[in-house]
Amino acid sequence: MQRLGRFFRNLIIVASAAVCLWCAGGSLQQWAKEQGGEALLFAAGMQAQPQPEGAPAPTPASPPQVGGATLSEEAEPFLPDDGVVPFHSDLLPGLAVTPEPGRGTGPVEEIQLGGGQQVDNFFVKDTTESGTDLAAELLQDPAVDLKGDGSIEVLLYHTHTSEAYVKSHTGFYYTDMETRTQNQDMSVVAVGEEVKRALEERGIGVVHDTTVNDTLFNGSYARSWEVLQNNLSQYPTIQVTIDLHRDSMTTQEGVKYKPTAEVGGRKAAQFMVLAGCDADGGWGDFPDWRDNLHLALRVQQTAARLYPGLTRPMNFSNSKYNMNATKGSLLIEVGTEVNTIGEARYTGSLLGEVLAETLLPKP
Repeated sequence: MQRLGRFFRNLIIVASAAVCLWCAGGSLQQWAKEQGGEALLFAAGMQAQPQPEGAPAPTPASPPQVGGATLSEEAEPFLPDDGVVPFHSDLLPGLAVTPEPGRGTGPVEEIQLGGGQQVDNFFVKDTTESGTDLAAELLQDPAVDLKGDGSIEVLLYHTHTSEAYVKSHTGFYYTDMETRTQNQDMSVVAVGEEVKRALEERGIGVVHDTTVNDTLFNGSYARSWEVLQNNLSQYPTIQVTIDLHRDSMTTQEGVKYKPTAEVGGRKAAQFMVLAGCDADGGWGDFPDWRDNLHLALRVQQTAARLYPGLTRPMNFSNSKYNMNATKGSLLIEVGTEVNTIGEARYTGSLLGEVLAETLLPKP
C-alpha cells in the first residue's frame, strides 16, 4: 500500500512538470513569434537583446579608432591585429593565412633594430666621417622657440606621399605587392594625421600638407621643395618642418624587415630620425645643418626616455633632403611597407607626444 502511495505521488509530480513545460513552451513560441528570428538568436547567445517596443534605438557602433582618430567611412577596415598585441600570440589572424595559389611570396621578419654609437640614452649611426662630437652637440639648444599658443608653428608634409602600409601581419609578403597607394587612410598621410592630432592637443598649431609629390618618383624632392616654400610663405610663423616617410628594408635573400616595438601593450612601428650634414660646405646652401642636428638629437633623446625601443638609431649622414629649408627641419621614417597601418598610426600618435615634449618650453 505504501508503494502504491509513493507511485501516485511521483505520477502527480511528473504530470505537474509536464504541464509547466508545456506552458513555458507555448510562451516561448508566442515570444519568438512576436519578436522574430532575432529573439531566438538572442536566446542562443548570438545576438544583442531585442529592444522592447517604444525603447530608444540602440546607439550605432562608433567607427573604428586608432590612437584616438576616427577613420573615414571610405577607409579600408582594420583587421583585429591592427596593433594590439593579443594575450595569446596564436590568436593572431595572420598566422592562419594561407598564401594565394600562384602568387610568389617572401618571408617577413619582425625585428627591433639597434646598433650605432651610444650618445646619452640613445644610439646614432654616423656615416659622415665629419668628426662631429655628437655628445657636445646634444648640449646645444635647438634654434626653435615654439609658443604652443595655437599659432601655426609646425609643417607636416610628405615627399613620398603614397608610401603605403599593409592591413595586417601575415608573416609573409607577396612579391608583387603594391607598396604605394592613393588611399591616404593606408599611407604615411594617415601617420601624419596622428602626429598632427597629438601636437594640436598640446596647443601646437600644425599644417598638414597632403599634396601628392610622387606621382612620378623622379623629381619628388623638387616638388616637395615647392610645397615647403609655399607653406613657409603662407605661414611665416612655421619654425619646424617634418617630412614624414615610410622606409623599406629587404635582404639579398628576400626577407623583408618589419621594425617593431611594444609600447603600452601594443605593437608600434619603429621610427628613424635622419639628420643631414654638410661639414665641408660643399652644397653651399646648408649652413644651418647643425641647428637641425641639435633638434634631431633632442627628439631622439626624448623618445628614448618616454618610449624605450620605439626609435631606430638616428641616421646622421651626408645628405640634405630639403632640410635646408629651416633651422628646425627633420626627416622621419615610420616603419616599412610590411608594418601594419595600425602599428604606423599608433607610432604617429606617440611621435606627436615626443615632438611636443621636445618642442614646448619647460615650465
